[in-house]
Amino acid sequence: MPQRPLGRVLVTGARGFIGAALIERLAREGTVAVGSDLASGKPLPGDFRPCDITDQSQVDRLVDGDEFDTILHCGAVSGPMVMADRPLEIWRINAMGTAYLLEAARRRRVGRFVLCSTTEIFGSRCGPRIDEDTPPSPDGVYGASKIAAEQAMTGYVREHGLDAVALRLSWIYGPGRITPTMLEQLLRASLDGRPFEIESSPAEVTHYLYIEDVVEGLLAAARAQRLPRLTYNITAGAGQTLEQVISQLRAFAPETRVSFTGQGPHATGPTSFDLNLAARDLGYRPRIPLVEGLKRYRDALRDRRT
Repeated sequence: MPQRPLGRVLVTGARGFIGAALIERLAREGTVAVGSDLASGKPLPGDFRPCDITDQSQVDRLVDGDEFDTILHCGAVSGPMVMADRPLEIWRINAMGTAYLLEAARRRRVGRFVLCSTTEIFGSRCGPRIDEDTPPSPDGVYGASKIAAEQAMTGYVREHGLDAVALRLSWIYGPGRITPTMLEQLLRASLDGRPFEIESSPAEVTHYLYIEDVVEGLLAAARAQRLPRLTYNITAGAGQTLEQVISQLRAFAPETRVSFTGQGPHATGPTSFDLNLAARDLGYRPRIPLVEGLKRYRDALRDRRT
């Protein structure tokens, strides 16, 4: 598939889960990348420049201070469970922060802008199978703020000619995850030999996507020579029930002990995401099966203890 060169890359949210994985991958490839995030935090390899994306003057200094060919915008609130009691802050980061970066990219004529969006924009009211033309119906401020970011990007593309694309990512997991999740707690309990209680039904559908597949999707979108669409689903495709997740975990960790406290099918929301357009235009297909991703993640959690 024809590709454009990445050139000099800016990765926002470089201390986050996705951003850090991108920085590491680009460094291995020898691509010149600048990582940006809030000033405080763990040291990062390579060129790092602090920036609060909710401050337009800081964003302008960041983008004006270099000649970026590609921006991978990963700086955002990382899920609906984060800052749920601070909805205005979610909006400022996800919607306004993206708008500031889009404006800076327009002024500096950045060659490609890739926005990390989310499948949470679809909420729990959409049909079982979701494609890119399914109307969004978010359940809360987090999903709504991501729709706002997508719409701002669409406006900059159609009115100002910015080359940009939004990728709708599902539930990202794997080594390096910073935000605590039920899956991490489950894997830690499995390592400790402790019983673990899940406050959901075993029929609840999950949409786990391994971090390496996220990086592959982002780089595929950044490198695609031509983007016929403004949005793409980047997921594992078909969802899996919690019961299936536990079954795959027990395939290599039979000592795992789990009980469910939720009742009923609880199969609201999408059961699968169509990946045909991402495959056609980006060459994207998820590569890491859930059982392999779970094993890698569990092994990484165990290794961090030694």
